[in-house]
Amino acid sequence: MHKEQVQTFTVMIIPHGDEQAYSFKLPQWSVQWAGVALILLLVSSVSMVYSLRQTKHQLSNYQGLLAENRQQQEHILFLAKQTTALQEQVNGIQALDSSIRELMKFASPQVSSNEDLSPSLQVAGLDNRVQVASRSLSLTATILRTQQSIEHIKESIPETEDSLKDLEKKVQIQRAKDVATPSLWPTSGTVTSGFGYRRSPFGSSREFHSGLDIGAAKGTRVYATANGVVRMANYNGGYGNVIFVDHGYGFSTVYAHLSKLNVKVGQQVIKGQLIGLVGNTGASTGPHLHYEVRVSGVAVNPTKYLSAGR
Repeated sequence: MHKEQVQTFTVMIIPHGDEQAYSFKLPQWSVQWAGVALILLLVSSVSMVYSLRQTKHQLSNYQGLLAENRQQQEHILFLAKQTTALQEQVNGIQALDSSIRELMKFASPQVSSNEDLSPSLQVAGLDNRVQVASRSLSLTATILRTQQSIEHIKESIPETEDSLKDLEKKVQIQRAKDVATPSLWPTSGTVTSGFGYRRSPFGSSREFHSGLDIGAAKGTRVYATANGVVRMANYNGGYGNVIFVDHGYGFSTVYAHLSKLNVKVGQQVIKGQLIGLVGNTGASTGPHLHYEVRVSGVAVNPTKYLSAGR
């Protein structure tokens, strides 16, 4: 039998200098396998480099999402605090408005409600890139809702301001009416004759008595029962020395039979101010104050407005 001859490659190594060259032989199959191994190594290296580059890029994106997520959480906390503060202010103002209106018996205005405008701030931990991206979108939506809540609150503020201005105006009017309402007792003493029909102290006939007679010693102080302007302060027939005060809002009062006048026509007086002294001038049977309350010029029962205490 003829033995098949194996092809070989001779590799010679020739060093520099005087050293002896040497060589060795490699079979053809070993060279072929070495080439295949080199190609595989090169492909593996390229694939590994590409994978590393991709991993680095993904890691960079992941870190960016984390940073963006932290910024959005901080933004949400800031907006939430701002929303809460605004809501508390608006709620406080509206509560005060309602409380004052209830005390003053005013009708409550229709003001937009801003309940449940504050967004939820609970943010769960993040496990991977998908959760980070999903949470980032959720945070973005929450920020938008928070900003919308703030805008709604801001829109309600002008309504609340208008309501407060209206309330302030009504309170001022009510206060003016209160100080113009003759609610004080004009002097200390005993009511000797009430409002309405009575037997005349100067005869047996019945007559209409347009006020209260309060018996008191001569010189007892007489006070204005409400704020107003003195329209008359002189002697006037049966009234004797009399003071007529216009309080506004249709109210006026009369203080008659005085022994002394302490105010002049045109003078501004305030509730509780000394205006004269009890006397016995005019058509009077003894020292006393004749006191009238008139509404739109018509005499009414003064006890309707007088406070219980003196």
